[in-house]
Amino acid sequence: MKKLFTILTLVVLTATISFAQTFGVKAGLNMANITNGSDIQEMYEAVGAKNNMMLGISVGATGSFELSDLMSLSAELNFTQKGTNTSFEGMDDDFVTKINFIDIAPSASFKISEGFSANVGPYIGFALSGTQTVQEIDITTGEITTASEAIDFEEDEIGTLDYGLNVGVSYVLNEMIAINAGYSLGLADLNAEAAEFDDGDHSQKTNGIYFSVGYLFGGGY
Repeated sequence: MKKLFTILTLVVLTATISFAQTFGVKAGLNMANITNGSDIQEMYEAVGAKNNMMLGISVGATGSFELSDLMSLSAELNFTQKGTNTSFEGMDDDFVTKINFIDIAPSASFKISEGFSANVGPYIGFALSGTQTVQEIDITTGEITTASEAIDFEEDEIGTLDYGLNVGVSYVLNEMIAINAGYSLGLADLNAEAAEFDDGDHSQKTNGIYFSVGYLFGGGY
């Protein structure tokens, strides 16, 4: 599955860039979350924990070319923040896990009406860095505080590869301003220690609702 997504993504990205008729830049927000597998979710519920959406940013570049009047191919290279905001019953502080990814996302666009189109395609992401909230205890006073620290992916057993599907819609205004919205469904398991369990579902997968505004430059090759 990983190899299939990687090969498909890179092939479409290379083809799109080579023949692109339109280039653009974009920026927006990603309302990200992490979905727990059933066994992880049971443990969360037992301690009163819940994953909630975390607000992150997404910026990047895009290129596209038309296959016909009704269909076009696009490819994006984005810096995207993913993660989750975990809350606990009886606690005021939330625990935020924020991971910075570089995503490569080719897609096919299907024209619905003038200016509107539906988009679908795979993505593959590579984690660059991240932060997570941790508790700190003052050994002299016993006071418990929270702080943000950098993620050590190997030590914290968090996977660095993400892949999945993007589904969304876009509207182009005056052939220059592109407004995009959609849903990102992660298929990769970020829980690096899940393979240590013989059975059950200990997976943790990304998902998110994204919004962006972009500026398109005409031309191409």
